[in-house]
Amino acid sequence: MGNKLRVKIFLGPIACSCAGGPSPAAQEKLTKAFALKNTLEKDGRFDVRTWRLGEDEEYEEGIGTLRMYLESAGEDELASNIGFSLNTATPSIAVEGRLEYLGDVPGAERFLARLKKVPG
Repeated sequence: MGNKLRVKIFLGPIACSCAGGPSPAAQEKLTKAFALKNTLEKDGRFDVRTWRLGEDEEYEEGIGTLRMYLESAGEDELASNIGFSLNTATPSIAVEGRLEYLGDVPGAERFLARLKKVPG
């Protein structure tokens, strides 16, 4: 069955401690992230890993992974303060070990169209 493209989707905490829920803009990004995840999983060409950084069991490993991608992308300030910048740095998407989207998620069509333009 060939090699699948590795995609990692990083999601920050879903609930805001001060207001009890995400803002409409944050909710839209989360909705797009879950829609993209579902589309990629159904596609069959992708190995999708979703990091829910608001959950204790995934926080440490996920934060470390996201920090590594941020550093590789030259986002040193975000990487060094990731615990405090999580809402700015998520949602984010890495493809094949490279951070492709920071703080936003494209629609599935845009994501797939961009992949077709990437050499490899």
